[in-house]
Amino acid sequence: MNAFRLFAGKTPERIEQSGDAFFEKGELGAARLEYEKALDKLKRKTPDALQHIERVEGKIVQSGNALALKHRETADDLADMGDYEEAVALLRLGLELTQQREIAADIEQRLAGLQAHMDVSDAPGAEDMEPVAETTDEVAHQARGEHYFAALISTLPPPEQDAYQGYGDHFQEGYVKLNQGDFEDAMELLSRALDENGAAVGFIPLELATAHINLGHDSEARLLLEDFLAVHPESVRAYQLLCEIYWHDRQFDQTHQVLSTCPEQINDFSAIHLLKGETFFLSGRFNDAESHYIDYVRTHPWDEGIALALARTFEALGKTEKARDLYAQAIDTCQGCGSRVDPHIKQRFADTSLEAGDHSTRLLELYLALIQEIPENRAGNYLKISRIYELNENEEEARRFRSFAQEASA
Repeated sequence: MNAFRLFAGKTPERIEQSGDAFFEKGELGAARLEYEKALDKLKRKTPDALQHIERVEGKIVQSGNALALKHRETADDLADMGDYEEAVALLRLGLELTQQREIAADIEQRLAGLQAHMDVSDAPGAEDMEPVAETTDEVAHQARGEHYFAALISTLPPPEQDAYQGYGDHFQEGYVKLNQGDFEDAMELLSRALDENGAAVGFIPLELATAHINLGHDSEARLLLEDFLAVHPESVRAYQLLCEIYWHDRQFDQTHQVLSTCPEQINDFSAIHLLKGETFFLSGRFNDAESHYIDYVRTHPWDEGIALALARTFEALGKTEKARDLYAQAIDTCQGCGSRVDPHIKQRFADTSLEAGDHSTRLLELYLALIQEIPENRAGNYLKISRIYELNENEEEARRFRSFAQEASA
């Protein structure tokens, strides 16, 4: 295993995991952005990875549905306060985000009810309708942007929502561009907002740093994040972004130093433990990574991210059977709660099982299933099936699957 493979840039898998972390914390807009970045990178780098692409697309749909539900909830509150126009705008945005029929039908019903209420309340005559007819496209576009911005920040903690609303038009436009993946325009707009509000103000540096990172401007992002953490040492997201930059520059001592300054209220978050363990791992200190993760496992409830990181560390240390057992536990946990098992976890379980000496029919069937679930791995999995047949002294089938592997490679 190449411990420094991340230095070539974040893989789609790592970006997807970042999206998962945001989703679990309820930062749905940030999660959707990460999933869209992962999908874009997948389609550019591995367009044949159909199963992986479908999974990320599914997460984009999931985060969109969750955002739609959040907007529906906020719209109900706005309607209760008599702000029907804002409520309607949020419901329409929710309708655009969701792909779930039940959610869409519920939103459409609420929209119809609000519209009927507005028609009855206003009972506009022809003269009342004239200003609406004169609304320009520019004003309508601006209003739409304001509604979208309000919807995006509605997933943030209340103190951050209040702060984001006070940063002005350039910040609002830049934040919307950032969440739409338009990083160049986002950088320019957020830079203007930073100049207007003052370099040390609130959360603007965090969002501007995110735009810089997506554009490959690590030096600019690093300066912004270091200054930001000096004022906001409780920001888990800032630590995650800064660690990625330090890892890329192989500044592991600096990474440990920064993580050691985490305030008590976030120091025991699993996301922070993952950053600490990953820093040990990427610097080649596998034993330290193992000790760190085992200490967490012994004192905390089950956490899939920690478990998978520990399994990966076991593999790096050659402790194949321990890695296999952790992958098996992750699979059992997913199946136990009814969640879909990530096929890449099943791939690691299969590979570590084979390395540990398993060449059973059950493992053979798992590899056959993985050929369908992860098409980009089919050549390698055909070879592993061939190896299982060889170990079971079935040379005819072994040859047949070796030929499949050659065809898949070609």
